[in-house]
Amino acid sequence: MFSSLRFRLWLTYFLVMGVVLMIAGLAVGVYLLRNPAGDRRELLRLRLVSNLLLQRSQLFAKLPELTDQQKLQDLVERADTFSSARIAIFSTSGDLLADSRRAKAAPLPAWTFFASQPSGAKPVFRDQTEKRQWLYTITQAPGGINLLVAVPRPRLQVLEILRDEFLTPFIRGALIALALAVLLSIWMARWIAAPLQRLEQATRQVSLGQFHKIKPEGPREVQGVAQAFNDMGERVQASQRSQRDFVANVSHDLKTPLTSIQGFAQAILDGTAEDPQVARQAAQVIYDEAGRMHGMVLELLDLARMEAGTLSFERSPVDLGALLTSVVTKFAPQAHQAQVDLRLDIVAQNGELPALVADADRLNQVFSNLVDNALKYTPPGGLVTVSAHPVDGWIEVEVADNGAGIPPDELERIFERFYQTDKARSGGNRRGVGLGLAIAREIVLAHGGKIRAYNRSQITPPAPDGESTLATRRGSVFVVTLPAVRPDDETFVRKRKDVNSRSGRRG
Repeated sequence: MFSSLRFRLWLTYFLVMGVVLMIAGLAVGVYLLRNPAGDRRELLRLRLVSNLLLQRSQLFAKLPELTDQQKLQDLVERADTFSSARIAIFSTSGDLLADSRRAKAAPLPAWTFFASQPSGAKPVFRDQTEKRQWLYTITQAPGGINLLVAVPRPRLQVLEILRDEFLTPFIRGALIALALAVLLSIWMARWIAAPLQRLEQATRQVSLGQFHKIKPEGPREVQGVAQAFNDMGERVQASQRSQRDFVANVSHDLKTPLTSIQGFAQAILDGTAEDPQVARQAAQVIYDEAGRMHGMVLELLDLARMEAGTLSFERSPVDLGALLTSVVTKFAPQAHQAQVDLRLDIVAQNGELPALVADADRLNQVFSNLVDNALKYTPPGGLVTVSAHPVDGWIEVEVADNGAGIPPDELERIFERFYQTDKARSGGNRRGVGLGLAIAREIVLAHGGKIRAYNRSQITPPAPDGESTLATRRGSVFVVTLPAVRPDDETFVRKRKDVNSRSGRRG
């Protein structure tokens, strides 16, 4: 319980509420101790008393004419009785002429203290014996005489105020705030924890082989986690489907050659193939089927090493135009046999594509796979075009056919391992195990390039000028984009010199 997210959210809200109430209580206590409102009321009363004495009392109006200090003392004592304030008179030179509480209170500070107080300072002084603070005002009477009116600074009984006026409403407000905090904490904890609990349940279901999407709810971060879980689940399902397809495909593709190998080997052992010609045919079938299985295993090993990053590439300057020409020449007999027109179209300045540093054998493998697939799935009388052209520091190579195309819902999966588009692009006995395009993708990515596919019967990807075109012909197009290098690139120049030096030694 104590380690659950919901309990920790509740505890957090309680602690926050407690801290807020404590700070509010301290602030109120400090306010009461300092009592600025009481000081303002007393100072206002002192000003009123001072003005009243100077304006309405005839004796105080004649202060400059009074020289008898006893009369001055009697005057301020009567004023003290009337106003309940300490009255003092200072001469123009700063001498204390009269003090209504001379015998009852501690002596007043010297006039120099009052004269030295900066403007804006709080009018407070502390007597020398009782250590008590006084609030005061000083008013200048006619003739330069200064009239001081002072009262002891009010002392509040803080505990009584807290008990009588503050404690009851404070406790009432604290209880209301606590109740609201409980309700709010329950709602917030459920809002945050409930989606996470559903995510936990869905995760347990995935471990049991059952995946169900969860609705993104709660805070934005929790919704992000839920969406990531849904995406992960879809990818896991796709991977599981690919693995199931792989097992089915490999089982089917291995079953046929193994059956042929077993059958012809049994014929040789039983003496059924006694005729040398029949034995030779049986041996040839065994050899061909073993070679087919060997190629399948090599493809699996290559793909595993590419995905692990352990497959090395022998990079050197490559003439991409010459490489594509050799690929087209290699598949010309197959195209002729399939009654398919195979064409090469290179669009570049001076007929040469930009420089490229790559592994020529691996690129040959990529384009051979694309051309072979295009020939397999193009009907007789069709057209397969291999074209290349530079685009903003890149080289684009397109392998297009006018066959049946690729189902739109399968376009995003054709580069997955072991995936095959059996329905629309069935190749019969010529089909592989769905590794060729996955290997081609890994090779292109290792060269810093990109590979994509689309149907020409749909809206094609944006053209270089940013516009899209609608193609009317059928078929699919595979586009390989590779980064070109500048002629002055140091790596390219060094590798080209190495190639030329090796060619010179061989010559």
